[in-house]
Amino acid sequence: MDSDAKNRACRAVLTIALLLLTAAGPAPSAASPYPELPPEPVPALLTAAPGPTPGDTLLPEHATYYRAPADLILPDERLSDEAFRALLSHYLPSFGGNPGQILDDFKFQQTGWLWDGINAEHAYARGLSGRGVRIGIVDTGVDILHPEFAGRVQRRGTFIVRKISPAAFSGSPAEFPQNLPEAFSGCQEEGAMCRVFEIDADGDRALIEHYAHRIIESERRFPDEYNTWFIRDLSRDADGWHAFPGQYDDEEITGLFFGSPRPPSPKHGTAVASVAAGWRYGIAPGATIRPLLYGEIRDPLGAGGAFLTGDDASKARAYRDFLSHSDIINYSLASGDYDYQVTNEAFYKRNFPAFWAAFTQQDAQEKTIIVWGNDNRVGDRPHPVASLPVREPAVRGHWLAVAAAAQGRIAYYSNRCGPLPGDWNPQAHGRHYCLTAPAALRVAHPNFNPETDPDDADVNFHRLRGGTSLSAPMVSGGIALVMERFRGQLSNREVALRVVNTANNTGIYADAAIYGAGMLDLDAATAPVGEVSTGTASLQAGLHRTRLATPPAWGRVGRHLAGREVAGFDAWNAPFWQPAASLFATIPAPQAILPVPGWDEGFE
Repeated sequence: MDSDAKNRACRAVLTIALLLLTAAGPAPSAASPYPELPPEPVPALLTAAPGPTPGDTLLPEHATYYRAPADLILPDERLSDEAFRALLSHYLPSFGGNPGQILDDFKFQQTGWLWDGINAEHAYARGLSGRGVRIGIVDTGVDILHPEFAGRVQRRGTFIVRKISPAAFSGSPAEFPQNLPEAFSGCQEEGAMCRVFEIDADGDRALIEHYAHRIIESERRFPDEYNTWFIRDLSRDADGWHAFPGQYDDEEITGLFFGSPRPPSPKHGTAVASVAAGWRYGIAPGATIRPLLYGEIRDPLGAGGAFLTGDDASKARAYRDFLSHSDIINYSLASGDYDYQVTNEAFYKRNFPAFWAAFTQQDAQEKTIIVWGNDNRVGDRPHPVASLPVREPAVRGHWLAVAAAAQGRIAYYSNRCGPLPGDWNPQAHGRHYCLTAPAALRVAHPNFNPETDPDDADVNFHRLRGGTSLSAPMVSGGIALVMERFRGQLSNREVALRVVNTANNTGIYADAAIYGAGMLDLDAATAPVGEVSTGTASLQAGLHRTRLATPPAWGRVGRHLAGREVAGFDAWNAPFWQPAASLFATIPAPQAILPVPGWDEGFE
């Protein structure tokens, strides 16, 4: 066939193929890395009341008033197993597969280079997501509507609104409205977007917090820079006003509430929570977050707004209750002067011994793990509160500090881990109270507005950030995975020590003055240390080498053991489970037996 004939034949084949493709319709677009999920239910909007309820305080004139609905008490809504699995497979399709598959998932394509060295894919391959573990986020607030946290925001024990001091309402009523508290400055002009949500809560903070959740979920947003929202407890009035954080305030950490009547934006807190437990880019995408507004908690050594009232015993009870709602509490915050901090500690030890005992969890059977970021001041040790284990032996083992790494090395801005005190006991307290984790990460950005931030966040409400504020929640999320791994059979303190003692301390990470215990390693923390054994103290055998051979007459034993597990223990006495059926082997059926020979007469 000549070249022209070949060309004509090729054109004919291409024409036919084109006709077939056209008849079949347009080629399907590339599959989205995030398959569509069903929309979340939207609560009904709250209806406005005719006007304010009279009270002791002068009320904002230009405000819209609302009454708490009759069904205010919200249940703890937890995701069903089916909904949870659907969301998890949506964001991490190869969850529970092998580490190589998981590294190919879209999540790791976006975060893998940012998570360098922590081996999270091995934890996911073992089926770990942090499900059921509660992480308290003490910060500037959390955007509880963000899809990163869908179905996993705790409703009990939260602090998402800020209580306004009664001092803000002091002064003669004749001075109003000209001298209304600054918190009401957005409510003075006609047409102001000011809302007051009234409730008769008798000072019950939990009830007020439930109302705050309901308001935000009903409105599907936080107030923006043109809106001001309050909750007013009618039974307390001047002592019962609470302010919502604003969504677009520029203020984040600087000047947190000291003299500021309105809480700052939840930008920082949302980013921190998304690193610990976000669906898309979080370390523990199954963990539950507990939003805790700094300024209601503050530096816990100062007890904070939630613990300032009452005598020593009352403070202790309030702080124990605060701890009881979280397994881990993350503080991506910093403190200042060491001398002031030491003086503050001495003051509480001397004047509030019961509170100090509660604060350091001296008598707690199950300790809440406290995680702090080291601070970004290039210091030779963590900031004063993060380094409390150096001065207070009672917190050693459950109080951790975290340095920041970038591209596998200590970040230029991060405080180092510093030396240990002379009385440190590595066997009891771990290698160090400080370890290192990555800190240049993709994080959630609250209520992203594409008109104001077109270049600062992607279409999924995320941005790149860095700092020890993010290395801390990396460790908090990692601890959640380890907690889930051991199913409550290890104490929280044993979990924290395991995370510290399995950190990678080889190579450059061996320098404890810089990296502390080393780089977070979620493979080592969730894998057995040494051989997994079973048996008694005097007679042990490796679980992987243990088999019980059963005769055919027993039938298929494994069939009756479906769903049952056997636990063995590694060299650090941590439990690891194996399907019970895998420990049984059936003896092969015997060969046909020849007839028994007759008696030997001679022998007889």
